[in-house]
Amino acid sequence: MITRLYQSLIAAAAVLFMSAASAQETQKEIDGEGWFDRMSKALTSLNFEASLVHVHGDQIEPYQWFQAAGETQSQELLMRMNGPDFRILRVGSRVAHFHTSASNYSLRADSVSAILPEAFTKPFANLKDTYQVTIGGGARVLGRNAQHLRVISRDNQRYSYSLWVDRSSGMLLKMMMHDQRGDIVEQMQLTSLSIREDSPGVLKEVSDLEMPPLLSDLRILNKPGFPVKPGWQPQGFELITKQSHNLVAESTLVDHYLFSDGLTEYSVYIARLTDDMETDVALSSSQTLFTMRYNDYLITVVGQVPLSIAQRIAQEVR
Repeated sequence: MITRLYQSLIAAAAVLFMSAASAQETQKEIDGEGWFDRMSKALTSLNFEASLVHVHGDQIEPYQWFQAAGETQSQELLMRMNGPDFRILRVGSRVAHFHTSASNYSLRADSVSAILPEAFTKPFANLKDTYQVTIGGGARVLGRNAQHLRVISRDNQRYSYSLWVDRSSGMLLKMMMHDQRGDIVEQMQLTSLSIREDSPGVLKEVSDLEMPPLLSDLRILNKPGFPVKPGWQPQGFELITKQSHNLVAESTLVDHYLFSDGLTEYSVYIARLTDDMETDVALSSSQTLFTMRYNDYLITVVGQVPLSIAQRIAQEVR
């Protein structure tokens, strides 16, 4: 009797050991890239309601965030809860910006990228040439077990990210953007999360809302016309668009060059210099701003690049 009991205990312990080893082995198979891809899938395939806080510079802004994955067409809504009413609604690949203090307009995009980069909704393979992703330790975020990821630049010419991903659902719970010194320049954290089987009710209410016109239809776009242009960009960044247009808030004509490395973007604006324009401005945060004079032109670089890189981009305009 004792022998049979002893044998049963040994067998049960062996099963438990094998199950634990199997679980550990499965966990090892999910590397940093695998966790990033789980996150990107969750950000595009889950129905959810969430509240979040976005911190950049000295501004702390609360938002509500909704998504309906949908079988044929997904929807997403981001609403700022303080200050003037500001909402971003995505229906399929059309993203509408609604402002109470500015004109409404739409853009072509697959995600709402006002807080999270669009690259977070794509496979990490798109970023492998310029970034690497590593696994950190576990943590508790929003009362959930989370996996810590670091998305690190392969050079010293761009920002890096810390991400905390829900181990159960793959949903992104927290994000920090770091500069070259490791200081935090921007962060986001969910303060509530409800993952649903069906579409959030608020998205059903706005499904028939008339979308504003595309920004590309509102602007008169031409090819850049000034005889100067960017002559250098950091490794991994590619020119996405180049065009000439009038700034939305004023009638100043600018040549606009947009560059991206798949995760972050920056813009170069070139305008003919006038007496009322302010030169030699340098502001470093999650959105760096640098301006300088070049002959009779004002060169402005703005985007998610370190200040030293923005300065070199401007100095290389010829």
